[in-house]
Amino acid sequence: MIELVGLDWDDVFTLGSTQGYYACYHEALVGVEANLDPEEENRRIRSKWGAGHAAQLQDLLREYPEKVSKAIELYEGHFFGDTFTNCLEVVPGSQQLVSDLAEDYKLAVATGGHPKILKERVLPRFNFPENIFSQIVTIYDLDDMSHAKPHPYMLNSILETQKVAPENAVFVGDAANDVLMARNAGVEPIVVLTGQLNREQAEDLQVRHIINDVTEIRTLLPRL
Repeated sequence: MIELVGLDWDDVFTLGSTQGYYACYHEALVGVEANLDPEEENRRIRSKWGAGHAAQLQDLLREYPEKVSKAIELYEGHFFGDTFTNCLEVVPGSQQLVSDLAEDYKLAVATGGHPKILKERVLPRFNFPENIFSQIVTIYDLDDMSHAKPHPYMLNSILETQKVAPENAVFVGDAANDVLMARNAGVEPIVVLTGQLNREQAEDLQVRHIINDVTEIRTLLPRL
């Protein structure tokens, strides 16, 4: 029986987050006058995706290490300002979904996003109910970045704190690392098609449960 629903956030509940991160990285590079070819800029961002903005910028500015500190400062200005959140829109029906699910399940978030942005900007902006999630774990809570997705640490931490066995949990995400983290923790993955993976890619990962968007989990969970 499913007791806990673990959830990624970016591109699961809010769409446009990838564009928002890219915009913040680009503005940081512009601010330190580091002009990368657009394809190379995108390739470097993808190669370090989920590693945190400091590691991302170190790689983006590998030829200019002296510019990294300033670029981090500029990135954070854009990220905690409006550049990131202006790119976001919410999956319609998400707010009611979490209210409905919370009546029957524990809800927890494991995300690469920043807790301050999530808790102070995104949740209030899109009118998500306060304290609806039993636990929120982000990569910024990690002491060791090797424990970021696809390592099971974040999900294991949630399972341990919430006292839920892996077989009684699912994890909903949009990316391959979400699938791998869930499996590494012994949890059944569910893929939404609002983010990085398309249906064919999810099927190639042998994911059994693929839904168009997170609101469809409402009818899926009772069957698991």
